[in-house]
Amino acid sequence: MSVTRSAARSGAVIAASSGLLATAFAPGAHAVVGEGSNRLAKEVATAPAVQVANDARLKIESKAVKVTPAPEPEPEPEPEPAVETTASVTATSTAAEATPDYRSDGSIGAQAISIAMQYIGIAYAYGGSSPATGFDCSGLIKYVYAQLGVELPHSSSSMVATGYQVSSPIPGDIVWTQGHVSLYAGDGMVVEAANYGSPVRYTEQWQDYAVYIRPY
Repeated sequence: MSVTRSAARSGAVIAASSGLLATAFAPGAHAVVGEGSNRLAKEVATAPAVQVANDARLKIESKAVKVTPAPEPEPEPEPEPAVETTASVTATSTAAEATPDYRSDGSIGAQAISIAMQYIGIAYAYGGSSPATGFDCSGLIKYVYAQLGVELPHSSSSMVATGYQVSSPIPGDIVWTQGHVSLYAGDGMVVEAANYGSPVRYTEQWQDYAVYIRPY
């Protein structure tokens, strides 16, 4: 058995039976090999006993712990709306000025030109009468006026017999010449599907000796 060095100068032993608390004070006691354990047993046996009641309670005071919740995160600021630069506003204004707005007139012919302008750039297709398939000259005019409730034939030769002829055209009138029709857009301009390789365009009227037909 190894030698144990004790740094304690007093000890306490609590008896768990019969409700007794026995306390032993052993000044200068040292654990030694052999008879040291017998000496400790004798000192414990001769230590004075203190009687404690069976229903004794040990009172322990404690303070309430107050917990402060963590603060809620602040909401992120909303992004500021984008501000249009002078260049973008100018570009938008220029594009709007380049394409005449005929809707302000309110007439059926003006509405027809406004609709036709939406299809500038659609490819030419012989017999075509919709943006999906392309347009030929009479197919474009038929499609535009159909959206305004005016039914027209899909033939330039037949369109000359629709509506009535006028001497001074206004926007929306049909510009008819043998084998071709276009829509008068005002100021000597027309909207037309001319031929293969030329998509629907807004251009100067090039038809000479044209007949002007108002189809409504």
